[in-house]
Amino acid sequence: MAAFAVLVKLLWISFLTQPSSAVETWCGKAYKQGGATIIPVAGIAFNETGREYSITLTSFKASQAPSPITLELTKKDGTKFTAKTQLYYLPNPTSPQSVSRIDSLRGSLQVRTNGPYWETIFPYSFYLSGAWLESSPDNLRKLRDLGYNILHIVPGGGGIGYDLDKLDAWFDEAEQLGMWIMYDMRWTYQNRDYVQLQVERYKRRKNMLLWYTADEPGKHYPTKPLSLFREIYGPEYSAGADIIMADVYPVGTNT
Repeated sequence: MAAFAVLVKLLWISFLTQPSSAVETWCGKAYKQGGATIIPVAGIAFNETGREYSITLTSFKASQAPSPITLELTKKDGTKFTAKTQLYYLPNPTSPQSVSRIDSLRGSLQVRTNGPYWETIFPYSFYLSGAWLESSPDNLRKLRDLGYNILHIVPGGGGIGYDLDKLDAWFDEAEQLGMWIMYDMRWTYQNRDYVQLQVERYKRRKNMLLWYTADEPGKHYPTKPLSLFREIYGPEYSAGADIIMADVYPVGTNT
């Protein structure tokens, strides 16, 4: 944890029964209290949703560790409600590499490469095999020209499942073509040594976007056919990833 706690305090100015009623909004200056940084934000209307509040990040120190955030809501009668979360305010990379983040407010991915500006992207691709890429030196360029912006190569079975030298060459070409990488560790994500080897090898690539871990994990319930039922939104599964993807196979797909 960071050496300090950040307390974002929402001051409830009036408890309104009509969401459309006008409400005073203000933003005070940050101040210290009991080792925490207090940032007064605003008053809110009853049942109000969707309002954005801007707070300064000058009190935050860039760190690989998250800063704890406490949201505190105080009603007019003094009743308080709290919620806790974490904020990552990362330092700038010390070597050429990309940084990606999730814009949770708008549901998008953003990337930054050695500059102060973030670019919003929509990842678009499909599973690729190394054999297909090897079949023609123009295939990766054709993929890019068709509008795909992600290179996602599925590893073979046994160990890491990649020829890392060939993988390096494809990743280099993808960078030249302006394509991003989704690195697939479906066979090795539960092996700490394999994961460390792969992450250390590729984490500094300028076009590294996402780490892909488990492929179609799920639980089998004896009372339901496995072929028709897959629990992909269980809490244990979703807690282990930043992005949950649905792998939908249309009935009409002829594979």
